[in-house]
Amino acid sequence: MNTPVYSGIITNYTCTAACKHCMFASSPQRPKEFISAETSENIARLLKKAKTASVHIGGGEPFMNFKALCTLIECLSRNGIGIDYIETNAFWCSDEDFTKKRLTALKELGVNTVMVSVDPFHIEFVPLDRPVRLCRLMREMGFDYFVWKERYLRRFRNFDTNKTYSENELMELLGTDYVTETAEEYGVGMNGRAIAIADKLYRRQSAEKWITPDGCTNLSEPCHCHFDLYGCAVPSGCPGLSMEAEDYLSENYSFEKYPVFTRLYYGGTAMLWEYARENGFAPSENGYPTKCAFCYAMREYLAEKSPSSDLSPLCFYEDMKKHVEF
Repeated sequence: MNTPVYSGIITNYTCTAACKHCMFASSPQRPKEFISAETSENIARLLKKAKTASVHIGGGEPFMNFKALCTLIECLSRNGIGIDYIETNAFWCSDEDFTKKRLTALKELGVNTVMVSVDPFHIEFVPLDRPVRLCRLMREMGFDYFVWKERYLRRFRNFDTNKTYSENELMELLGTDYVTETAEEYGVGMNGRAIAIADKLYRRQSAEKWITPDGCTNLSEPCHCHFDLYGCAVPSGCPGLSMEAEDYLSENYSFEKYPVFTRLYYGGTAMLWEYARENGFAPSENGYPTKCAFCYAMREYLAEKSPSSDLSPLCFYEDMKKHVEF
């Protein structure tokens, strides 16, 4: 059985932001669905069985449904699973008393660490005063928080903290290449919505360049995989590809049940390429900037023309079409 380490739980795919680098293509337009108490308990029990010691919690934006977040924490605690940290963009920290109330509730549940997102992508949606307020209150209340990335707090020191900034405004303040520069500095995995950034960074090459028989090692790597609100496991760095959590943990990889996952796992993009061609896929004449972008293009096509249980959630592909085109 796989033992996930440094892994996370996705409480929801909806978010108050729609950041350019978001791996899961979260946004306000995604379905307003949140992890249920039943799914929380099932995932916690599976992780206990797999001997996982701790996880982080993210989204989407987990603080959009604080009750569901607290229920998840309680389920994990009952099953002996620790919380490494909870991710947030701090959208909910506009009021001091409200913020304190929620932090007190987290403390009572045994949560000690929160990761606060601050960068040029998030400031398009969340005014700087909110993460600053959250950090100050956590410091006063004894939380072991950290900011990702902290250097942007210094870089934004002359910004108006009460407003968000458009892409054009950020280009004037940070330079016309701020998107690609931030992605490179941030260490963004060039998948999900960040495929559009990869398209600016790298030269497109033909599909043949990216066809390889080598199985994708990310798929079975239990380090930094995620478990989502639908009870599915999402392999590390592979949004839009999933399998039932129990099947993933027990390595029950069925060609019939998971035709895309298994082909990528056993035969890489070469085997997926054959499967996609059989279903009518034709590669773009313009090529693709990365192997992951080529893989995504095939999966997007299959999600529409030959859907399978491992190409989920479908709303991921629906959102991605607005941002990535080959």
